[in-house]
Amino acid sequence: MDKENLEEKRKPDRDIEIFKMVEEHFRQDVREFWVRANFYLLAHAGLFSVFVVAYSTLLKSQIMILVILSMLGLVVAMFWFLVLRGSIKWLQCWREQVIDLDKKLDPFKCYIKVESLAKERPFLSPSYITQFLPLIFVVAWLAVLLTVLPLVFVDC
Repeated sequence: MDKENLEEKRKPDRDIEIFKMVEEHFRQDVREFWVRANFYLLAHAGLFSVFVVAYSTLLKSQIMILVILSMLGLVVAMFWFLVLRGSIKWLQCWREQVIDLDKKLDPFKCYIKVESLAKERPFLSPSYITQFLPLIFVVAWLAVLLTVLPLVFVDC
């Protein structure tokens, strides 16, 4: 009987530890989301800088380099979108886990109140909106590619 009482006393501590682990995993995924977003943004800034320098000194021999840079930028932007989209899905899964545990453990329901806002109004969440940033780059690289591609066929 004494052993059962000891187990019952340890249960809240164990539940709190589980909550802390799940919450930390959620926060780590949020940090990783922003690291990925910033990495791809920096990569696009570099690609675009190289493109602008090559375009400003446009020579016939460099046109294929511009086309390749544009295609690379387009592919990276599409990949970036897929990565951020997947990250948002994982964040939503972890958010649900934190909310479920919060319902059971937290009498103040802090996570439920705050994290439910992200679910109810996703366009107020910076991470949710940021997942669509790569689509702007997809459109921009497509425009650049459609501008540069005809130059390949000029003076053939």
